[in-house]
Amino acid sequence: MRPVLPQIALAAILSFTLACNPKSEAAIQAEEAAKAAEAKVAQLEQQLAEAKSGKATGDDAETVQQVTKSQVKALERQVSDAKKRAEIKKQEALTLAQAPAPKEAPKPVVLEVLVGTKLEIALARELTTEKDLAGDAWEGTLASDVVQDGKLVWSAGSPARGVITQSAAAGRLSNGQGALGIRLTEIAGVGIDTDTHVVVATARGERNAKYIGGGAALGALIGILSDKKNKNDHALGGAALGAAAGTAIAAGTADTIIRIPATKPVSFSLTTAERVTLKK
Repeated sequence: MRPVLPQIALAAILSFTLACNPKSEAAIQAEEAAKAAEAKVAQLEQQLAEAKSGKATGDDAETVQQVTKSQVKALERQVSDAKKRAEIKKQEALTLAQAPAPKEAPKPVVLEVLVGTKLEIALARELTTEKDLAGDAWEGTLASDVVQDGKLVWSAGSPARGVITQSAAAGRLSNGQGALGIRLTEIAGVGIDTDTHVVVATARGERNAKYIGGGAALGALIGILSDKKNKNDHALGGAALGAAAGTAIAAGTADTIIRIPATKPVSFSLTTAERVTLKK
């Protein structure tokens, strides 16, 4: 017998429960949030399956293999975290569905945070290729308020969480380069999709910090790192890639360890819109 999909099971449980209780606005919003969380799990699982399939190509097979392996580890972490968030959302929806609807409950305010919204994150500590591996989680806090339509979505100091997407010291790859990449995946318990901040480096001390956008991150990073002729951005495949304003690192000493310091906030951008229920 085929297993019941989580989305179908959740919908069936909620439908049965809500048939016995009138839906409050809060219950409706919680149900939608639970379904969105399950959809995000499915999306990440699809990305993971594609990464594992080995479809990525590049000029340097060894580099492609290493970059893809790191991406798989990062996605496995994201899937695990997304499942935990989805379970929390499901329980919240069930709790609200079982509670009697208040006669005069205030209507929840839901905002759609737009693609491109900037998120400034203060890292809890310095991240380095010496200590941090692909798939490891990192933590920090929101460095400045996120406001949309005159309403506060997330306040400065809100907890942030992300994943290391790549970690290879300078000179580690076959073409003499290395990379340390991080992606922001959660703000105040809300799962989000952002671009990837990646520092590409050589053993000669050259450092270049960039942002790679969305689902094209794997192909774009392979395009940068697998180019034996050092053309750098030759195979980005339409990915949104640009210099990390204010954080680009100039050529310096030939230190093979790549670092992202905690002394200055790292900026990320949303790559998909997020519906957020504002807290009262």
